[in-house]
Amino acid sequence: MAKGIFIVGTDTDVGKTVVSGGLMYLLLTQGYNACYFKPVLSGASIEKGQLIPGDTRFVKWISGLEEETHHITPYSFQTPVSPHLAARIENRSIDINAIQEKFEYLKSQYDYIVAEGSGGFAVPLNDKGYMLYHLIQALNIGIIVVARAGLGTINHTILTVMAAQNMKIPVKGIMINGYDASALCDNDNIKTIKRVTGLPVLGVIPKLENVYVEKLQTGNLKDVFRKEIDISSIVELMTDL
Repeated sequence: MAKGIFIVGTDTDVGKTVVSGGLMYLLLTQGYNACYFKPVLSGASIEKGQLIPGDTRFVKWISGLEEETHHITPYSFQTPVSPHLAARIENRSIDINAIQEKFEYLKSQYDYIVAEGSGGFAVPLNDKGYMLYHLIQALNIGIIVVARAGLGTINHTILTVMAAQNMKIPVKGIMINGYDASALCDNDNIKTIKRVTGLPVLGVIPKLENVYVEKLQTGNLKDVFRKEIDISSIVELMTDL
């Protein structure tokens, strides 16, 4: 039976792809039969006439994953807005059943799946009110919340955790991204989030150097994840799918 975890963020650009790429790198380099899954991506680029989902390309690049992109990311949009709006602007529709079929295919091929959402937890995937959290419920998978370290993160993180728990979605833990030891509030933010949520902080990722998803620059990401993350403990938290 496959196991999986869904990476959700407290907001857009909070570091979900960096975390997903780091986890996939550790999984594959340590011998796990693992795959990445990003069902919907907005803000893809056009290169040589082809639509390139940048987040997916970055995770494949850093981890060495060789799965075909159309299985990993069935829906890519060029317009850098919420998926429901991108689909409307580009006169396309997102078929939830097609997403679930791709997920079932990956489950049949891999032992571990690291899935990543688009934007935050409450992002609409279509104009009919189907949200990212509905998809997570349908996939019957637990989540890890990726949060910023700095000002504002207490509110965003606690609200995300509360929303997920109210929907009976298992929250396995929190990962802090962009930590700055010299910042006035970062350390207290982390302590407060742990105390209020009662959840483990599974990793504290410092501000990374020369890491650019769009440019395929991995900088010191690999070194930091090898040092800061115990991938075996992440695997133990994954949901049976």
